[in-house]
Amino acid sequence: MTVKLVETGAIAETLYFVDSITSYDDRMQKLARATARILARAGVDFAIIGKDEKDSGHDVRRFGEEMLFQTLKDQNTEAIKASQARRIVVNDPHALNALRNDYTDVPPVEHISEVIARGVGSGALKLQPLSDSSRTYTFHDPCYLGRHNGTYDAPRQAIDGIPGMRRVEMEGNCRDRSFCCGGGGLMLFYEPEEEQRMGVVRVQQAKAAGADVIVTACPFCLTNIEDAIKVAGLEGQMQALDLVELVDGQLQS
Repeated sequence: MTVKLVETGAIAETLYFVDSITSYDDRMQKLARATARILARAGVDFAIIGKDEKDSGHDVRRFGEEMLFQTLKDQNTEAIKASQARRIVVNDPHALNALRNDYTDVPPVEHISEVIARGVGSGALKLQPLSDSSRTYTFHDPCYLGRHNGTYDAPRQAIDGIPGMRRVEMEGNCRDRSFCCGGGGLMLFYEPEEEQRMGVVRVQQAKAAGADVIVTACPFCLTNIEDAIKVAGLEGQMQALDLVELVDGQLQS
């Protein structure tokens, strides 16, 4: 699949803003490819900026580097305007929060879960049944998708659109009462002193709910939860997936 590049002069109605962790982390690059395939299959005319795209600056700002954030914002705003896009799609809720709430004068921003839910609802995205219907799934609400930006239903609608899906909620610890994975505020990049990792607590909550697959919609959450499954000694018993990986794997050919 060929993706349009703004740096080569291509224009599209939708701009897919990839952001840093999805661009540079080998594991998370799979999410970028899955997102691109989903957008294409949904009939979305989209492009990416390319090498002129900078980090959204979300965590930079929250770590106190305001001047660096302003520089990143100005560079990205210029590149976004050059794209002539009318809307922006992201797969990283941190980028969603920055572009939607910290930037000004950029097109409307939505998360890929909203595109998927709309595509499933309209029939533009057709999903095949799960090959293993014995597994039980649960959705972990990322902080910057849920509590900070109020997107709770779209990812659940996307998951439930898969035939044969069995999904449970982590009652008391979902939606606006969701439990942080422990990776926010740059905690992904250092080891805080704590008696028990927040990610391990979250995995245990999912297990207690009867789930053996944890679906999230944030690369930071995916990194932390995958690691927490290993720390909790549940490797081989539980699995973490990003929403775009799950949906991409069920797209009808």
